[in-house]
Amino acid sequence: MCMEDQIKQIMADVLDLEVEYIDRSTTQDNTPNWDSLNHVNLIIAVEQEFDLTFSPEEIEGMTSFSKVVETLETKLRLRTT
Repeated sequence: MCMEDQIKQIMADVLDLEVEYIDRSTTQDNTPNWDSLNHVNLIIAVEQEFDLTFSPEEIEGMTSFSKVVETLETKLRLRTT
């Protein structure tokens, strides 16, 4: 399973969505279940899945599927260097 698919599955589980409805246009603003509590749950789930920790600034900026993917890719790249 590729990283984007893993993130989609996590988002589907946390936000109670169907995986096929999650794409690059999915944001906190257009996803009713993506409230502040579920945002924290989403971040924790991603951190556990990929064995890393995000900074408060990173967490604050992760308000869309695209930003979650982008932030995670950056974090993983930095971890391997």
